[in-house]
Amino acid sequence: MNIATVNKISRPSKKQRIDTIVESARSIFCSHGFEKGSIEDIAKDAGIAEGTIYSYFDSKRGLLNEVLRRHYSIFFDDIEQTLLSIEGPRNRLRYLIRRTLIIISEDRNMCGLRTLYAREIDDKRPSLSHDQNRRMAGLMENEIKAGMEEGSFRPDTSSRIACYMIGGALELTEYSYLRTGKPIDIDKVTDSIWQMIRGGIESREATTEPLARLIERLEHVTDRLDPM
Repeated sequence: MNIATVNKISRPSKKQRIDTIVESARSIFCSHGFEKGSIEDIAKDAGIAEGTIYSYFDSKRGLLNEVLRRHYSIFFDDIEQTLLSIEGPRNRLRYLIRRTLIIISEDRNMCGLRTLYAREIDDKRPSLSHDQNRRMAGLMENEIKAGMEEGSFRPDTSSRIACYMIGGALELTEYSYLRTGKPIDIDKVTDSIWQMIRGGIESREATTEPLARLIERLEHVTDRLDPM
């Protein structure tokens, strides 16, 4: 190999090296678990020296933080883009429930990492999982409040309690999936959670109004057909 050929071989950029390390960490943590997965395993998977990892991350915990941060970033970017195309707070709230079930069922190993990390509570520095759970609850609460303002949800609804109920149902579903490995019927579970919540917060006026509009339209059609 001559000097010209050597010069053409570019070294990976800092970003590329970090991306490789994070992807290897995700793979190792998901396949071995966080406790058993080692920096040595990650370095071997990434094809680099262990010392290179410590050039960018101070600990295995720091690596897990970055794995989860990127995981949640992709998840919420997708949600926020999709919400813009969905009309009405009822439809958006139902979408948030369904989308959460999808991310639970997509990757059981990643689901286990999120759940394990969520159990660790540090009063001085809440875990990333807790931060993201609050972020999702905030999105749901916004839709409930929007529904209350437009009249589709009851004005006396407690948005916080409704979010607790949804969150509890999703958490139990996730726990069952982790414990049994039985696939989640996303449509069925979404409908079950939605019907439970809808029955408690949906305004009676919201359910009768469409029927009233239909009757009004039928009356207009009848008037046009009447020869009088």
